[in-house]
Amino acid sequence: MNYQIGMVRSFCEAIWEAAGLTHEDARTCVDVLLAGDIRGQRTHGTTHMKDYVERLLMGTTTNRSEIEMELTAPSTLVVDAKYSVGMVAGTKIMRKCIDQARISGACFASVRHGNHYGLGAYYPMMAAKENMIGFSIANTSPIVAPFGGAEPVLGTNPLSVAVPAGRYPDLVLDIATSTVAKGRLSIARKEGKPIPPGWALDSGGRPTTDPAAAEDGGTLLPFGAHKGYGIMLVISLLSCALSGADMDWKLPFFFSEKEKRSNTGYFMGCIDISKYSDVETFKARVDAMFDQLKLCRLSAGSKGVLIPGEIEYGMAQHAEQEGIFLSEATLKDFADMAKQFHIEYPF
Repeated sequence: MNYQIGMVRSFCEAIWEAAGLTHEDARTCVDVLLAGDIRGQRTHGTTHMKDYVERLLMGTTTNRSEIEMELTAPSTLVVDAKYSVGMVAGTKIMRKCIDQARISGACFASVRHGNHYGLGAYYPMMAAKENMIGFSIANTSPIVAPFGGAEPVLGTNPLSVAVPAGRYPDLVLDIATSTVAKGRLSIARKEGKPIPPGWALDSGGRPTTDPAAAEDGGTLLPFGAHKGYGIMLVISLLSCALSGADMDWKLPFFFSEKEKRSNTGYFMGCIDISKYSDVETFKARVDAMFDQLKLCRLSAGSKGVLIPGEIEYGMAQHAEQEGIFLSEATLKDFADMAKQFHIEYPF
């Protein structure tokens, strides 16, 4: 069933505040999580609200608003996120990068002691709104085998990029470097549904359609065989080797091992287009590229060439009018939290 965004926002903000966040940080968390639901990326939306809150109450995630950010050069930021709520830390870090990029032309942050930060695309999208090119990557818990292997050693290690456009919606690339994001397994498992063939192997290295078998000792595979594996490894090294965060295979599973702290690494930042080109000229060039892609002769069965993020943009437009879908499993979590924190349950 669909629910109006305002209703979901108010309820989730009340939960976060009851769990110990400031009003400002609660709004930030909900902004990021709702962006996942609004754009149709439910694996990174409010479905995990209860998991995030439980970590906060256990102390494996902190509610510290003041993270340590050191500008070591005009375009480089070294950050200790202090195990704070990932959506709060990620937003503050990108804001700092945007502010610094206006001065230096670009700014990128290396982050240690981070937590799962929700929708990776949210942070590059922040930069795109400021006429900048945004970029964000992170390493994650080991659930992917390296090319040629059958043992999970690497994370799904997502890549997110946003590029401003003019007549078109901004390009928003947001992908896991595995065949699929781990969150898709969690959602399928939570809702009792199978996963498509080709996504994962079980603990014996055999193909499986059972999300539990994939999560419990199994493994995902890199997209594009050796190509995805190479990109996945580069993301891991930029995230952990630069920052001092834990390597992928040392990271706990964020939503199932809540009693363990997660020293996740991020590498994120932005490029100020105006330092390279007139912004409107740049956007016109982007539009011209997109025009050409749209004019491309279509392959058999194709309904048209799409720009990365175009589908999600359409979903967001629809959600603004029709609301967002909440599963029965998510509603049960909401009801449990409402009872726990003595907050009215409006659904």
